[in-house]
Amino acid sequence: MPKPQPFLSKTKYLDGIKCPKLLWNEFNNYDAIPKPDAELQAIFDQGKKVGELAQKLYPKGIKLERQQMPEKTHANSIEAVKLRQPLFEAGLTYGRAYALPDILVPVEDHAWDLIEVKSSTDVKDEYLIDAAYQKYVYTGAGLKIRKCFLLHINNEYLRKGEIEVKKLFTKVDITDDIKPYESGLEKSIKEMLDIISGREPKVKIGPQCAKPYACPLEELCWGFLPKGDIFQLRGRQERLYELLDEGILKIIDIPIADWLSDKQLIQIKSHQTGKAHVDREGIRDFLAELKYPLYFLDFETINPAIPIYDLSHPYEKVPFQFSLHIIEKEGGKPAHHGYLAPGEVDPRPEVLKRLKSLLGSSGTILAWNMHFEIGCLEKAAEAYPEYKGWFSGLEKRFVDLIVPFRGFNYYHPAQEGSASLKDVLPALTELSYEGKEIAEGNAASREYSRVTFGSNIDEKDRQKVRQALEEYCKLDTQAMIEILEALKAESK
Repeated sequence: MPKPQPFLSKTKYLDGIKCPKLLWNEFNNYDAIPKPDAELQAIFDQGKKVGELAQKLYPKGIKLERQQMPEKTHANSIEAVKLRQPLFEAGLTYGRAYALPDILVPVEDHAWDLIEVKSSTDVKDEYLIDAAYQKYVYTGAGLKIRKCFLLHINNEYLRKGEIEVKKLFTKVDITDDIKPYESGLEKSIKEMLDIISGREPKVKIGPQCAKPYACPLEELCWGFLPKGDIFQLRGRQERLYELLDEGILKIIDIPIADWLSDKQLIQIKSHQTGKAHVDREGIRDFLAELKYPLYFLDFETINPAIPIYDLSHPYEKVPFQFSLHIIEKEGGKPAHHGYLAPGEVDPRPEVLKRLKSLLGSSGTILAWNMHFEIGCLEKAAEAYPEYKGWFSGLEKRFVDLIVPFRGFNYYHPAQEGSASLKDVLPALTELSYEGKEIAEGNAASREYSRVTFGSNIDEKDRQKVRQALEEYCKLDTQAMIEILEALKAESK
């Protein structure tokens, strides 16, 4: 019995544009495609919630059940089209192309408007390709498409009470914008179908691996690179692909050239010698900026597309937790203060209240990537303006502890090209995040959201997550103390 011919969905079409090797593996070596990790799954789940909310704009809409076979979905959708009602996920086929638009809306003269819903806050090229593909399939299947629209999140929307769905979304007419992507579409589809039925394409790694989204085959395709590879070199990476073509794989083997910056030269030399680069004068200049008491501050945040709290915007970073270590004087013992929001109530008023009491009126506030903490406080003070005056005096007291590492006053090969707190800490001290239940910010946000807003959460699970959150956030500020002490030792 002959193998059934595959259908090319819009998602697979976009993957084919990104990389033919990815496309081939999705049909012929599916086990090579890793399942979505927790972070990617959270993005998918959020997109689903946004899509379901957008359907409320069309209360008479009909949601079609997706069938296992595209031909069956097509038959059901053709019948639904006759009802002339808004349709959600009405999948149609044309040849071996298959599309499942988010919303179809009947308009005059027996035509339809095609509406794609996205959880982003703007129009991206890949969305135009997406819509062009869907219009092609729907037109080929016999529907008259009048206009194409993109419905995306309006990041200026401010929640006040119940979500106002019309205000949450921005509707953009992209009918003309997709025209350049309609040209040659049929040929492109045929080429992809040929790829699927042929041998695995050979594709060199390149910038396309990360654009417009990270490729799930990265581990497979990039696995040939050795430890200490050239892509640890900081800065623009276009030249690195040229080095790769020349057979240069390790950072220690990069030849000295005019295009290398001073910082890149420092990095290469450090990897070649295996020793840290230490600019003692630069470190001393940084340390001279610090004024006691020292306050080491770190936030953990959530930033949902659909605002949870009143007076918050889509994707606004809302701090639900902080860790604060205070050292009153040189050589003093750190005192720790922490806060983890207890539940679904807006945490910002309590965060602002406590920090106003704890941060005093003088002394340096240290953070890692300080603009994150500053931005959280600024937005929170906008929502609760009684804290605006306090915040305006606070901002100038911040100093960013990442500066000596971003500026290469200190660099160790163990950082592997990174200036993140998670990589600097074990390179400069004996501490690390290894083995922690929660070991990075995105996981903290996901887990807090899960046990706080999820349903049927076991109380033991909730308490375990909250304990892990407290340990993780506290380690962030403890890590900054340890790094600062190590910098002091290196400056001597």
